[in-house]
Amino acid sequence: MKIEQTKALLKKYLDEKASPKEKHLMDSFIEEQLLSNSWDPSEVEKQELRSKIKQGIDNELFDGHTVAENKTKSRLIKLWRISAAAAVLAVFLLGGVYFLRKRNELPEARFANDIQPGGNQAVLTLTDGRKINLASSKTGELANLNGISIKKSTNGLLIFSVLKAEENINSDQLNTIETPLGGQYQVNLPDGTKVWLNAGTKLKFPTLFTGSNRIVELRGEAYFEVTKDNKHPFLVNSGVQEVEVLGTHFNINSYSNEPVIKTTLLEGAVKVSNSDMEKLIAPGEQAILNNKHFDIKEVDPATAVDWKNGEFRFKDENLKSILRKLSRWYNVKFILEEGLDNLPAFSGSVSRFDQISVVLKMLEETGNIKFYINGKVITVK
Repeated sequence: MKIEQTKALLKKYLDEKASPKEKHLMDSFIEEQLLSNSWDPSEVEKQELRSKIKQGIDNELFDGHTVAENKTKSRLIKLWRISAAAAVLAVFLLGGVYFLRKRNELPEARFANDIQPGGNQAVLTLTDGRKINLASSKTGELANLNGISIKKSTNGLLIFSVLKAEENINSDQLNTIETPLGGQYQVNLPDGTKVWLNAGTKLKFPTLFTGSNRIVELRGEAYFEVTKDNKHPFLVNSGVQEVEVLGTHFNINSYSNEPVIKTTLLEGAVKVSNSDMEKLIAPGEQAILNNKHFDIKEVDPATAVDWKNGEFRFKDENLKSILRKLSRWYNVKFILEEGLDNLPAFSGSVSRFDQISVVLKMLEETGNIKFYINGKVITVK
């Protein structure tokens, strides 16, 4: 087929004058190209693409010049030798796809099913057994337990306030606030202590602190701003570790799927202990409990509380540690192919409220890896 015949066939096709056989040939090729470019256009986009192709052909192939006069057209001759009709159409088709993709910022195929970040979600279980879904409950007072008012503020904060505490409050009966994977929440305890809960975290605490100590139980990760009370130390029990403070700001990471428990101090003083030893840590220090041994090291506290401040901040962090954080916040599962255990450590920061593709692309830029999203499962290659 000569080039003039090719041009005529393309024009017939775009003017919708092609025979059924010719039209079928072109339609099949177009669908093949669209699939290979991982793009599923709407009918409106298909029509715009046809117009884009036709405009390109009118400008480039029907301008009265010979193909040999232009380098671009020379490349078309080489392609035409393989398949005249298909090759010429491919040039303009791919140009149209590029044009539309840039305009609509269409995602890459492996990020097409992007995943939204987590948000304020938690379930409160009261001492009397009542369960309250804090994400769907209305603002205002949720309950009143023996003179303790429990309110949800307009910004999603849970507040325990002592109005007129009754004498029959049993401090051994504990309330529980639990965040799911993909959730976070903040609660103000009856003594005024503020606690931020990360995803997949459970905190148990009494309706009213009585006795010589203020004791709470933690599983997961939380940031504490403890109200100072010299006569009543604040104790956080996280299984094999206990943290004792009077009034201070600190973060505890005690997830069951983490290899160690990390306690990071931002302000004040903290004593960490287990059945074998105890250690004092100062602001800017982190106590790492590995089995039964404490290691104390200096850290950047902002990295430890990045989640509380709405960020991911990675500083010389290995891939598996990063993926555990992402899996909790985006409620996804990662599958690593073999050979990715020894990648260099990652550093960087990104908003915690971006879609997961933003975080994954940042990791791809700093390491020789690729991510593929398939529902709630993400494969790392």
